[in-house]
Amino acid sequence: MKILSHFILLCATILGLCSSIAIGFRFYVEETHSIETEFTQDIDDKAQALEQEILLNIEVLHALKGVFISSEYVSRAEFSQVAKSFLMRHSDIQALEWVPKVLDNQRGEFEAQQKRFSADFEFTERASDGSLISAGQRAYYYPVYYLEPHSGNEKAFGFDLASSRARNEALALATDLGMPIASEGVNLVQAKNQKGLLIFLPVYQGEPNTLSKRRQRLQGFVLGVYRISDMFDSAVKRTSAQGLYYILEDITDDKHQALYSNFGGNSSLDLHQSASEIVYQKPLTSFAGRRWQIHAMPSKGYIAARRTAFPYLVGAFGILASFALAIYVFFVMRHTHMVDTQVQERTRELNLAKKKLEALSMTDSLTRIGNRRYFDDAFQREWSLAIRNKTRLALLMIDIDNFKSYNDTYGHLAGDQCLKEVAQAIAEALHRPGDVVARYGGEEFVVLLPYTRDCLSPAQRCCGNVEALNIPHASSSTRPYVTVSVGVTSIIPTENDEMIKFAAVADMALYKAKENGRNQVFIDAEEIKPKAELVV
Repeated sequence: MKILSHFILLCATILGLCSSIAIGFRFYVEETHSIETEFTQDIDDKAQALEQEILLNIEVLHALKGVFISSEYVSRAEFSQVAKSFLMRHSDIQALEWVPKVLDNQRGEFEAQQKRFSADFEFTERASDGSLISAGQRAYYYPVYYLEPHSGNEKAFGFDLASSRARNEALALATDLGMPIASEGVNLVQAKNQKGLLIFLPVYQGEPNTLSKRRQRLQGFVLGVYRISDMFDSAVKRTSAQGLYYILEDITDDKHQALYSNFGGNSSLDLHQSASEIVYQKPLTSFAGRRWQIHAMPSKGYIAARRTAFPYLVGAFGILASFALAIYVFFVMRHTHMVDTQVQERTRELNLAKKKLEALSMTDSLTRIGNRRYFDDAFQREWSLAIRNKTRLALLMIDIDNFKSYNDTYGHLAGDQCLKEVAQAIAEALHRPGDVVARYGGEEFVVLLPYTRDCLSPAQRCCGNVEALNIPHASSSTRPYVTVSVGVTSIIPTENDEMIKFAAVADMALYKAKENGRNQVFIDAEEIKPKAELVV
């Protein structure tokens, strides 16, 4: 016995140590998962904020477009005034421009007109990517006509956007679709080490609704030049999470162009700066023909701020608990007999309590007879026995006549008392231990009679017992006292018969008893009555 005790103690100690380590590791894994979930939520918040910032900036173009739609001629001063009001509220906008469409035969007149207003205007053609479209290949130009602010953006003044093949394609796409189109990320000369974004919004004469009309009625474009890093930083300021590394990428046409990074100028993720291999890619909602995504990972500080000592504490306390468990097992073995005795005693008490609860759950609290659950269980049991033994089963559906008017006349307290007395009278009409009586619902009762040939007599006794109570019922349309109607059916069930249909026959018989004047028994069972209806 001593050797066995030592063996059990050793096993319990080893089990406790293993369990402690496993539980501590499990908490560590769950904590890591929680950090990942919080990290992805932080990135989702930043992405949502950036999407809102982009939409707000595009709305600026729509508002500026409204100035040109609402007026036949917009002067330089009017454009400058409206543009300045927008620039004051949107610090991430590098410039707002008006780019008219100028036909080839209007170029000379257009240049001369511009020189009168601005001496530094110069019609230029250049393309930073080398894809220059010379003037001789085109019948139209898109020069920067109005520009705000002018200071710092002088080189853009007079620049023909159509001279760049990529921008010319973007202008054509915006014209055909009638919607804003954004360019790829471009290097901003005015803002060193920053990528910029150009968004073109076409302006038409009227509201053309076909492709050909849009091309014919194009007046020009309102153009927004946005500093991507400033736009991203403005969005990030609206979120609280810190210590995140991310790169903003343009993935339009499956091309990955890095637009912004907070890796100190690096354009690729440095895996050594992260404490884990947690990497999350969050695509942004498409806008102006572009698709962006945020490629992010948490920093060491981000993870450390959210990592707790709880998993380690769980493991340490578990190890201590394992030794306590071993001591506990030792004392349990010494007091096994006492514990077994207590367990058996409590088991008996629980069984008694369970039986009492089951009895209460099967008893109607008002009438103290069986409830609907009690009846359903008995019905299922007796139906199966009747099929197996090929014996007859009778069902009585009983309803108190005009019970609603009784409640209306005498009140619900008197109604409850009436239900109690009627339930007792019905129960007293049954003489066999195997007969089942239960409250079916409201003022309706049900009686189940197994192994019964004569189901008429019990039904008549039920009616007679209730009448014998002589409970006054002045508002009854049947008798001046409380009466009941009884529907009866009987069957020797087989495997092909259904309980629900059998119960429905009894319910229909009850309906017939009521229809025929109440205070009577109506039997509906082919085996125990002739084809003509038997009414008692």
